[in-house]
Amino acid sequence: MSTKTQARPARINEREAQREATQSRILDAAITLFAQRGFSGASVSDVARACGAPVPLIMYHFKSKKGVWEAAVERLYTRVNARLASELESTEGLSGLAFYKAAIRAHIVTLAAHPEHMRLLLQEGAERTPRLEWLIASHQKPLNDRIISLITSAQTEGLIAAGDPAHLMFVLSGAFSLPIVLAPEYEILTGKNPIEARQIESHIDACLELILKG
Repeated sequence: MSTKTQARPARINEREAQREATQSRILDAAITLFAQRGFSGASVSDVARACGAPVPLIMYHFKSKKGVWEAAVERLYTRVNARLASELESTEGLSGLAFYKAAIRAHIVTLAAHPEHMRLLLQEGAERTPRLEWLIASHQKPLNDRIISLITSAQTEGLIAAGDPAHLMFVLSGAFSLPIVLAPEYEILTGKNPIEARQIESHIDACLELILKG
């Protein structure tokens, strides 16, 4: 095999690595901005300034602002699902109250690890749009269905309040996430960082006391 033939795959791999690194940098900046400002409030130029990539390069990779947003959502949910799956390993072999405590802890720890998730949902959820419908159908509904299933199961065991499980899901989502989603407000009011490890543990304990019977 010639040296020239050997060098060609190496150059291809290097270009692919550079492409992935560029896309990663763009999408990380986009996740933060879309979570903070929503789709309408964050422009491709804002993303370009945040990640240091020129607008034409961003458009080359993602074709449009909608393309950037959808790819950012895909990346965020991949991270959220992977972290939640890892945290839920702690529920294996558990049952009853111990199981639901571990499940609640897993969800709150995941929210704390990726606060952009709920911030993005709050931004998009305020108005019914094709973006919101796509986000729910493609990514959020499986998470919601899992939480509703947990609520229904806990109700059957008498460990959580009765009521419409879908409604309770929204109530619990607010309880779990608001100190994390509204971290700047929380810190100003309390002088504490709600995403700091000790505060997360305190928040988990408070949620367990509020939600679970026994």
